Amino acid sequence: MPRARRKLLYILGGLLAAVLCLGGAWGWQVLRVEELPDELPAMERSPDEVVLSSVGHGPDLPLRDLRGQRSVIVFEGVQSMRSEQGKEVNRALNRWILPDDTKGYIVWDGEGMRVFEDRATQFVGFFAEELRFPIYVDWDGQMGDVFKLVKGHHGLIVLGEDGQVLLRKSGGLRGTELDELRALVGASEPPEPPPAPKFQLGDVDDAACRQRPCLFVFLGKPVARTDIPWIEDGFEGGRTECFERMRRPEIRLAASAMRVPITRSHGVLVGETEGLDLKGWTTLSDDADAREAFGLGPEDSALIVVDAQGRLAFRETGFIPMYRWTLAIDVTGETILRNDEG
Repeated sequence: MPRARRKLLYILGGLLAAVLCLGGAWGWQVLRVEELPDELPAMERSPDEVVLSSVGHGPDLPLRDLRGQRSVIVFEGVQSMRSEQGKEVNRALNRWILPDDTKGYIVWDGEGMRVFEDRATQFVGFFAEELRFPIYVDWDGQMGDVFKLVKGHHGLIVLGEDGQVLLRKSGGLRGTELDELRALVGASEPPEPPPAPKFQLGDVDDAACRQRPCLFVFLGKPVARTDIPWIEDGFEGGRTECFERMRRPEIRLAASAMRVPITRSHGVLVGETEGLDLKGWTTLSDDADAREAFGLGPEDSALIVVDAQGRLAFRETGFIPMYRWTLAIDVTGETILRNDEG
């Protein structure tokens, strides 16, 4: 066999092996889901043995270093993120006011996925700004081994100031379980929101919001479809360029609005747009009077929610992290579509 042909076959063989390795690791990670038992098995190892990877956004996290504070650790993976089981507890932890001596952490289940570590570093760096709590990765399955959490399910751990386990749960929390968690970590619900100001925004005014909640997006700059990454006929650029664009407030808000079809609220987007696919939204040119009513400057990008009791439930300007956007949408009863539902 000619040397050039043998070399080509070696290269193709190496590429095929790499593809099979990556595909097998991904499939193993996605498909592994164990059945939830009535009660988690007893722990046999100390939490102090666990060290979680920061994936490049800071130092790694040895759980022994958490002594002296109360710690809440959320454990997520591909399967649990696709399910609804952790939704209520995640929303509650994002919403609650925590005492100064209680800290939260998110751990991604990366067991068997270390081959993707370089790419994960970029994605985790991006999502670190989207979440309320710092995020780490468990490459070696330590969380499951030490805490006996069930693979493929949402996990929750609460550690006391002395490092002892106060709570460990697989499968999410709901109802009275959430009340018990809130008491355990000393959290409280946010205060009642203030009344919304008097305003008129197209055909929607403050009185209309008492019949159906109102969701308003103000864009500080024009946004075209070609400005938005990761959508059909959208912005085409490298991964870093896409991440940077999604940190621009007006692009983030416009892209987020496209993921929320309006069915239960008054949805109004204010600003100059081109080619956006906005289901159920009313779009208006800029409105100086409405901006003044909500205390917005002429170039502010903002998300405003008025609840069905006429209260200003949410008002934020600039870059709004994903978890904050989610809390705002919850008030309206609308649903954020997943990427595979768009």
